[in-house]
Amino acid sequence: MQGKQVIRAFFRENEISCIFQLPGLHTLSLNAELFCEETIKSITARHETNCAFMADGYARASGKPAVLLVTPGPGLGNIVSGCMEAYSDDVPLFILHIDTDRKDIGKGILHELEYPENMFRHFTKDIFRITEPAQLRQSLDIALKRCMENRPGPVLVSIPFSVLDREIPYCPHNAPESAVPASYAGLNQFLVDCEDILKHKMRPVIIGGKRLMHPRAGTIIEEICSRGIPFLTSTGGKGAASDRAIFSFGNIITKGVARDILGSADVVIAAGTRLRDVDSKRRGVKIRDLIHIDTDDRWINKNYSTAAHFGGNVETALEGLSAIMRNRVFDWDLAGLKEKRRLEESALQSTPGHALVSLLRAAVPDDTIIVCDLNIPSYWAEYYLPVYFQRSFLMPRGISPIFYSLSAAIGAKTARPGNPCLAICGDGGILPQTAELATIVQCRIPIVIFVDNNMSYAILEDAMRNRYHISGSMCLNNPDFVELARSYGIKAESAGTLDELRTIFRRHVTWDEPFLIEFKDTAVTPPWG
Repeated sequence: MQGKQVIRAFFRENEISCIFQLPGLHTLSLNAELFCEETIKSITARHETNCAFMADGYARASGKPAVLLVTPGPGLGNIVSGCMEAYSDDVPLFILHIDTDRKDIGKGILHELEYPENMFRHFTKDIFRITEPAQLRQSLDIALKRCMENRPGPVLVSIPFSVLDREIPYCPHNAPESAVPASYAGLNQFLVDCEDILKHKMRPVIIGGKRLMHPRAGTIIEEICSRGIPFLTSTGGKGAASDRAIFSFGNIITKGVARDILGSADVVIAAGTRLRDVDSKRRGVKIRDLIHIDTDDRWINKNYSTAAHFGGNVETALEGLSAIMRNRVFDWDLAGLKEKRRLEESALQSTPGHALVSLLRAAVPDDTIIVCDLNIPSYWAEYYLPVYFQRSFLMPRGISPIFYSLSAAIGAKTARPGNPCLAICGDGGILPQTAELATIVQCRIPIVIFVDNNMSYAILEDAMRNRYHISGSMCLNNPDFVELARSYGIKAESAGTLDELRTIFRRHVTWDEPFLIEFKDTAVTPPWG
């Protein structure tokens, strides 16, 4: 088989049905090979940075690895921020870099870089550089396994473009050997410790993170918490269990009831969350008597000391805890807490940011995949938006890029075409991504784009005003977003009030075609303000 045929067979055998790419001269041979592969959809972006975030959205929404095909030189360089985000937020990207021929380095060849993979070594799980054609298939198989095993993350495979047309001796496909399962001795001791800790605890609370985004994990959480235990989440864990459940009380970073629960808990069980400083401690979240369960020990005891901890299979550990607490009765009044939370939310309705998020929640179907970047409405959504299904709230909490949501929504909708998809964009964050409006039209991707236009980098404006008493330093001159969208053939409307916004959703948004809504927002106070 030729190298490009090996790659095509690898995609087919691993049920890879979509790739995100921006082609170049080095990739054309593979592009031609995949052109006739009906089972593989290719999404061609207008910029590699956006392409990387499309793949990121696909991986988060699907739970599967997303394939990113890039050219050497500028193509590879432009995915750096996307790879950083994926590595920092445990997103499985499979990066296929069709490289120059290294034997010609030093001659001034096209896109020449010596050892370009080195710039990725601090934010990938592994790097595979093909030096001999016979390495190709085995390297692809091992790389895909590394991408998904344990804590997911990006891997990079560099393949000289000349290998694509080289004949490679047939080698039977052998799946990589699975790692020998870790001893359960650590788990058994952990559960013994937990049984001792929980023996006299009457007010446990569970915090769930993004590693619970699996149906089995959600079921276990429901089994445990339905016995009368409150459930809170990190931002990444929103939707692990439905916020309609009697035991669900939203994000740990909110004030009011969430803080009251944590404050009166006599033990906190954090499962599948890293409890990073930026996600919890910096937001004022205080935890004592912590039992911490995560995929590995990387984040254990970093920001909160633990009474017991386990790094390994999160679902298995939770099943063990469920057995320990099976016949216990706990001292929580969940119905009373739920009513207190309802009153708290009602009082917040006078706050413009909360009112906007409540409107969006009511206007979109329950199973809508909502994709955020870092802007005022997204922060309000992070704090207060109820989420009802797993993998339906996506927000980049790795390196926290602001140029994310439009591109990531393209990937998310591609991964789950049967779900409505809403991208919540800031006016500062969307502009570098607007070229992808052409991609949306060309690939017929029906996402709804909500642009919060406050004519500024509002978070920075708020900080400059509060810290340095300077106003207006972060103002922006913006285009007419409605006319911009229409120039691409996308329907669009503008609103200046919540009533107008509600009318647009009710009368114009159908979810089966692209649509852009510009909301001219004058309320720029963040939820922590």
